[in-house]
Amino acid sequence: MIHIEDVLQQNGTVSLSKAALLCSMIDNELDDELVEHLKKHNIYAVITRAGGCGDNLKGKILRNTFGAAENSGLLTINMKNRHVITSLVEGILSSFDSSLMSVSGGGLKIGLAVRDNDIAMGIYGSIGLPGLDVDHEISACRILYHCLED
Repeated sequence: MIHIEDVLQQNGTVSLSKAALLCSMIDNELDDELVEHLKKHNIYAVITRAGGCGDNLKGKILRNTFGAAENSGLLTINMKNRHVITSLVEGILSSFDSSLMSVSGGGLKIGLAVRDNDIAMGIYGSIGLPGLDVDHEISACRILYHCLED
């Protein structure tokens, strides 16, 4: 049987990027339990969601990520940390952005994980064309090292 520790471990420590991605993929009723579990490994996490269509969805991903990171106390509110969040979201969006995305709708779960001055963001969910029952499951993760300010 696989345990959560087996999934999170990489080279003898809990992987920050795996933690962020797991935050975005875990069942909703287990969100708080996972966030508490990660604290035992000095990883502070927050989970949020975004849904919408086209540019509205992209905007919600950015706004909800900012809101979750700042309102939870995960990050100190300053210009450098806001730039870091913008870079994370931009990097993740570029991994699945296409002309189809401008008309697609979807629902996504977003996980942010911080350890020391490092931050990772994971995103998971589905996007598709409204009314056509054509959905695409997506997931992406990005990590930035030595970038956060206190």
